Amino acid sequence: MILVGFWHGLRASEVTALTAENISDGYLTVARLKGSMKTIQPLIEHADPLLDERRALIDYAQKSNPGDPIFNISRMQFWRVVQKHAKAAGIPAHKRHPHILKHSIAMQTIANAGVENVRQHLGHKSLSSTGAYLRVSDEEASAAVTRALKSR
Repeated sequence: MILVGFWHGLRASEVTALTAENISDGYLTVARLKGSMKTIQPLIEHADPLLDERRALIDYAQKSNPGDPIFNISRMQFWRVVQKHAKAAGIPAHKRHPHILKHSIAMQTIANAGVENVRQHLGHKSLSSTGAYLRVSDEEASAAVTRALKSR
């Protein structure tokens, strides 16, 4: 669940609402919430089995009853799972929530993929929604400017 939420930039409600019908031919189709667009994204295959969602998600989908959620867990239970694993990973308490998955995929890809591609991936209708992920702290901005000046 955590991996699917991360790779596809899903909200907790979107992860917990996934059914087998959302998975077809190696793609995940999600009708995004909060007025966002529907997205169709390939399931991620990765050399590291811990990061490879494709096989596991297809297996989960095949084992679930039609129309039933794949993960059979509530939004609050998902929140608790994220809390538990984030704490074990040493993530600061203020970042231990499901939305950090969407935030993380956006922040890790926006520089290389471009803001417009990330906007589409996250299902945002408005570029201003994606723009929220462009914010950096004073410390990050200062470090980036210092690196840029040193490289001249």
